[in-house]
Amino acid sequence: MQVVPLHKRDFVRWRNAVRAGFGDRISAEDTIFMRDYRAEIDRLLACVDGSEIVGTGGADSFEMTLPGNARVPVAGIAYITTSPTHRRRGIQREIMSRIHSDARERGDVAAILWASMGNLYGRYGYGNAIPSHDWKIRREFASFAHFPEFNGSFQTLRRDEAIPMMSAVYDAARRERPGMIDRRDKRWQYEVHPKKNADDFFVICLEGNQPRGYAQYVFQGNPTTEDEFAMTVDVHEAIAVDAAAHAAIWRFMFDEPLTHEIVAHNRPVDDPVYWMLTDQRRLRRSTNDSIWLKLLDIPAMLSQRRYRTSGSFVLEVADDTDGTRSKWHLETSVDGPASCKATTRAADISLPEHSLAAAYFGAVTFSSLAAIGEAQASVRGHDLLRDLDAAFKCSPAAWNPFHF
Repeated sequence: MQVVPLHKRDFVRWRNAVRAGFGDRISAEDTIFMRDYRAEIDRLLACVDGSEIVGTGGADSFEMTLPGNARVPVAGIAYITTSPTHRRRGIQREIMSRIHSDARERGDVAAILWASMGNLYGRYGYGNAIPSHDWKIRREFASFAHFPEFNGSFQTLRRDEAIPMMSAVYDAARRERPGMIDRRDKRWQYEVHPKKNADDFFVICLEGNQPRGYAQYVFQGNPTTEDEFAMTVDVHEAIAVDAAAHAAIWRFMFDEPLTHEIVAHNRPVDDPVYWMLTDQRRLRRSTNDSIWLKLLDIPAMLSQRRYRTSGSFVLEVADDTDGTRSKWHLETSVDGPASCKATTRAADISLPEHSLAAAYFGAVTFSSLAAIGEAQASVRGHDLLRDLDAAFKCSPAAWNPFHF
């Protein structure tokens, strides 16, 4: 067995191996469409045993926004599978190692992924960095008590008409929201193509002629009621560039006629809609892990983000794959850029790399990590942990609506 770069001529076989790993099959037409609009062939790997593809993996190239609005190159890890006939032979570990090595060579400073299982990727240094909420609310309870005034209008459009407006809103929003990644022109065509979501509707929220928000959604029959017209509105994506457009787009969703309930997936944990509702408890929110993060270049990731307070910290980080330790002197400034350099000074806090990744966007505090034994603080103790918690606080909360 060996892990090799994928050749374009083997793409269809490789894609079939990927989808078989997730328990489904895909047509040759859909495979070619994915190759032409999404795949980066030079970032894909195959593990071959003779002529058989028994393992797959690869990455998509993205730009991610950090706290403070700096944007950095990251690898979006995907396509990770191992054939049931070849499990527990180190295939996944070899593929992940190759992907990470290639990403560093390309200049990526972090890797991100959506995990099919929550216990898979901590061993490779990934932390559960960006949680999200799924929503469910019955339409009769979706009234607002508080909301900003909006004086714009709405348009429902065909997908080809909607894409340029959606793209403009998405790009403006992702430059301000930590954790969001870019979505390029071909990827827009891929993500909203009828092959993937033939029944979806698209609504644009406008002020004058400028798009300020959008929603992509679908109507589904509701098995909990005998009324054939009491449907569910399933919101696939809803993004806005300001608070007024955000409230307006959700008011539009909640006011759809002939609906029984509204569900939405992968909403930010600080979404203000909850606080706008007259009866907040009626919005059922379930928490999910969304983006898992690995810091491929620790000093780059720590120095390029902004912090909420000024401070000086020495972090000792243990590599999750081989146990090696590195120490970094991080100096934060509320008024300017940070500095992160290798040091031999005594550590203020020691922790594994997956825990540092989980804390990077503030999803978990250093105090919580210390309380459960995932981090060990120096004699500075509680003061140190409090200072780290304050420095790494992230507002707005990190969010990534793009399921790549």
